[in-house]
Amino acid sequence: MLSLRGRKDNFRLLLPKEFLYRGIEEKYAEILQKKKGIFVNPIDYINETIQRVQVLGFQNAAFLQQQYKTGHPIVKDSRIKENAFPYPATEESYRAPQSALGLLDKTLNIEFRHTLGYLNYFIIFENFWYMYSRDLSYDEMMHDLYVDIFNEIGEIYCKIHIIDPIINGMDMLDFDYTQPIAASGSFKLEFKYSNLEFNFL
Repeated sequence: MLSLRGRKDNFRLLLPKEFLYRGIEEKYAEILQKKKGIFVNPIDYINETIQRVQVLGFQNAAFLQQQYKTGHPIVKDSRIKENAFPYPATEESYRAPQSALGLLDKTLNIEFRHTLGYLNYFIIFENFWYMYSRDLSYDEMMHDLYVDIFNEIGEIYCKIHIIDPIINGMDMLDFDYTQPIAASGSFKLEFKYSNLEFNFL
């Protein structure tokens, strides 16, 4: 019997180079060069720490409405039609009146692992601060994002196109002395978008 096994690591999302503004990129490129690590380009440094992506999904596709009916939920042969009586309303399910796009949860979550000194967190945070502190046209805002999904032999077979993403939220830094064992934490960056496309290649 054919068994379809889904891997959880067969995806790729890379933030584009244009995600970071020039001043932010130059500042942190200098810091990374002083660290003399593997990555000296800030956007490559950030992309290397992506460990989880959440996209698509929908909810509230069913509309529930209470309906009153006559009769009795327990039907007996001895019950005559004249003795039928209305019983309390029950919920009936209907298709929601919104469009399919309106039901879609237009949220993209990207989870990053923390790096030493929380450097990737501060790059993203300061970039957001720069983005929202200046009068920018939409052409100067973030570019579209793409999630690539691979098949079992490593070829891209599906591409999810996120159109007009806007940063909506970011997790707080969580410093905690109560944890007895040091562990690598993570933080989430949330985007909202206007539309999407997905293509099977």
